[in-house]
Amino acid sequence: MKRLMAIMMAMAMLLACAVSAGAETTETTGTVRMLVAVTGGKDDAEMRLFEEALGAATNLEIIIEKPASDYDNVLMQKLGAGESYDLVYMNASQYLNLAQQGALTDLTDYIAASDILSNNVPQSEWDDLKIDGRIYAGFNKRECHVLVALNKVMLENAGIDYTQIEPTLEGYYEVFTALRAANSDEDFYPFNTIISQAWDLQPWMSSVGLKGGVVVDESDGLTYVPYATDASYEVWAWLKKLYDEDLLDPASFVDSTTDMRNKMSAASQLTAVTVDWGAWIGLHNANALAGGVSEDDYAIVAMPGTMTPDGSYSLRKGSASLFAVPVNAQNVEGAIKVLEYFATQEGGNLLSLGIEGYDYTVDADGNVTMTEIGLAHGKDHGAPVPIYKDFVFLAGLNPGFEESLEYLEYASIETIISNESDYKSIVGKWAVSMIRGDVSIEEGLASMRQELVTMGVCEK
Repeated sequence: MKRLMAIMMAMAMLLACAVSAGAETTETTGTVRMLVAVTGGKDDAEMRLFEEALGAATNLEIIIEKPASDYDNVLMQKLGAGESYDLVYMNASQYLNLAQQGALTDLTDYIAASDILSNNVPQSEWDDLKIDGRIYAGFNKRECHVLVALNKVMLENAGIDYTQIEPTLEGYYEVFTALRAANSDEDFYPFNTIISQAWDLQPWMSSVGLKGGVVVDESDGLTYVPYATDASYEVWAWLKKLYDEDLLDPASFVDSTTDMRNKMSAASQLTAVTVDWGAWIGLHNANALAGGVSEDDYAIVAMPGTMTPDGSYSLRKGSASLFAVPVNAQNVEGAIKVLEYFATQEGGNLLSLGIEGYDYTVDADGNVTMTEIGLAHGKDHGAPVPIYKDFVFLAGLNPGFEESLEYLEYASIETIISNESDYKSIVGKWAVSMIRGDVSIEEGLASMRQELVTMGVCEK
């Protein structure tokens, strides 16, 4: 990281005059190079169409590079090698790390000088990005939340009305038991989750009133991880019970989110309940319909999980998906213009619906019709929910997604930490050991706490 900072800061000095002029309003031209993970076309051909559409809207030449895999490592390798990009996609943890290393352009003044960025994006979203009062990135999309996804048809076949599920650990245990009894496929498991990363446990931890990530103990000012406290015991014991009774897919210890989603898909249906982003509720349904599977045969619905001790719910809202401007960017003003476009109705259309004339068409009366290709793309080209605060979904939402948004009020972000990967791997490692029975839950929690402190994730 020191080499990365040195290279990028040296190049930044050569561009200081251009960067310091961020508050000036000038005609923006030239090229904007973007490194992306999820934004843009679904294949190479559509990516070229996406570049052309974005370029025509911003009066820029847009060049988008999308690594085929291992994006996080590719990002750091390219920045470390001094490659110049005007916009790079990153998650909140990477954002914090790179901003603290001095590798990102301070965009605070640019944002303040832009009527679009100041007025079209909710102030609360900007507040979440502040590091010592400064902002070093703009938005790709508005983040949603992680909640319980359920196969409605499988539930009905097991005699369950999903709206009547008791929102307790015991209530869901009974659901899983009924699903198991109603399905004779030996490869089927009622529940699949991503234990190794412990990223989708919040709907269950809410039953004991715990929040994910790292929090501050108000009594002494020290940070700790709620999932590692003795208060979490009941949830870990519940997960172990599910595993012991073949209700939890044992592949949950090694599955990726892609594996989990494939098992939940209409083509597979090897699991009936997962915890996933709200947008994936709609994407599962949209993909099924695009593949010719009717709602009578497959439908994914959303629920907020278990009720908190005070009678509410507690879900995790995603940390921001961001576009930052590296300090060696060649066209900062062009990058700002792209960020402004993303924060408009038209830019949101591109990021969600896709390319007009390819993913969708608009008739003389302004009615939007999705093409067969557009339907297959699930109205998601990087932003199923665009960042523009007044965005209108011209073609409606994917089936089930609107229902999932009803629970957004219960969601909040976790504190952004620079060593999020250590948090996930440590909690996930001991979670696997406890649920599998390699160690007792008491021993696993004690070891989890010790390792989190040793690795500097928290203070106690």
